[in-house]
Amino acid sequence: MKKITRRDSLKYSATLVAGATVAACSSPEQERTEENTSTQRAIYEAGEVPIENSGWTAYHGVLPGYLSLKDDISADVVIVGAGLAGCSLALHLAEVGVHAVVLEKHQPGWGASGRNAGHVLPTLRDTNYIQQFPDGGKAFFELFQEHHTIPFDLAKKYNINCDAQQTGYLNAITRESVFKSQQNEAGFWQQQGQQVDFLGSTEMEQATGSSYYSYGVRYNSGGRVNPYLFSNGMLSAAVAHGAKAYGDCEALELLKHNQQWRVRTAEGSVTAARVVFCTNAYASGAAQALIGSCYPMTAYALCTKPLPADLADSIMPSRSTLAQAPLDLHPLVIDEHNRIITASMPSTSQPENGQWHFNNHLAWLQRTWPQLKSTNLELEHYWTGRVAMRDHEFPGAYQIDNGVYGLMYFNAWGNVMAPLMAKAFAEGLAKENMQKLPFPLEKPQQVANPKKQSLIIRSLLIPAARFGQRIGIL
Repeated sequence: MKKITRRDSLKYSATLVAGATVAACSSPEQERTEENTSTQRAIYEAGEVPIENSGWTAYHGVLPGYLSLKDDISADVVIVGAGLAGCSLALHLAEVGVHAVVLEKHQPGWGASGRNAGHVLPTLRDTNYIQQFPDGGKAFFELFQEHHTIPFDLAKKYNINCDAQQTGYLNAITRESVFKSQQNEAGFWQQQGQQVDFLGSTEMEQATGSSYYSYGVRYNSGGRVNPYLFSNGMLSAAVAHGAKAYGDCEALELLKHNQQWRVRTAEGSVTAARVVFCTNAYASGAAQALIGSCYPMTAYALCTKPLPADLADSIMPSRSTLAQAPLDLHPLVIDEHNRIITASMPSTSQPENGQWHFNNHLAWLQRTWPQLKSTNLELEHYWTGRVAMRDHEFPGAYQIDNGVYGLMYFNAWGNVMAPLMAKAFAEGLAKENMQKLPFPLEKPQQVANPKKQSLIIRSLLIPAARFGQRIGIL
């Protein structure tokens, strides 16, 4: 919007004096445009744009949906939410013969699981928190080390066509002090058995196709995945093993029924001894105890049109997933279609403006890979979603009541941690021994100020970082 100067106000003083009549003077077309913009902004801010806006559905399309539940049925376990966690939970329960029913408000992969940035991140940020578990984190670290490649493993086992590529996860660094810090951090994961490469400037140029980064730390077990296809592939495999899934089927109410639980939908219900909510940042009204237990945050991702053939081999020739350390404003993958896919947090004032956000990334891309200046790199898709943050960087594993659980809030580690922790949940449910999980179950706690993290990150830190990048600090 154009800023109104003192000269403008004097020039248009008559209009300003007659301000009470401005609304009446507005044209119907202008009012409709403003209303449409406001509605679009609200949809992007809520992370509820149609899933076909997600670049992950661009080449395969939105997959055929599941029918809605129209009967009263029973199961061993009801799973609310068909994202990465819910689909993995259904699959791993079905593998051991536990009858699971999945209820999804929209269709599988509709939420963050079909909208995230596609990273397979094989490390965790807050290992100190995990070391505070009753066993010092021993059981969880063993679980993580064995299954931190779970997207690749499940894709191979069930022949899921989801661009699951173990190309490595590369932290790109410009300063020696940061490189030494990253080396120290990598030492922990090397002790856990991971293969880590430390790269100098020559190796970084070979890996990235850019001379901008002097150092790198590459975790070879990381990579990329199409999370929408991965989620749907897990659920298809679960159904093939006996699970049932229903789409366009919101869980409206959770009721105690004899010694079991009944989850009511608009036209049916499921009765089971155990219920697991896997709704992440998209809260379910059927689980009131979980509402307000996280810091909901809007994130976006975008993808370019495919790189021209003469550039496709020179931009990230290693095809490693790229992150920048210590501050990662432009996490990046290049997918099987040679599209650059990156992500961040949107502007609070214009979350719907994909071109504006793309231009921020484009400036960085052209700085890092000058060869991109010679091509007309265009935006293909821009989409938003909702993520959830906690006071510590570990997902929420909850016991809400006897037989009622929650598994959610995965943040940046969803493509690994959601299916991995769901696998552990499935084992606990199947053995009817949830107290032996490799991570503790908590009671949901309300956060004091749910908007705090969004205010700090989106209104302060991200704008400051973008400014620092423009003036050459970052």
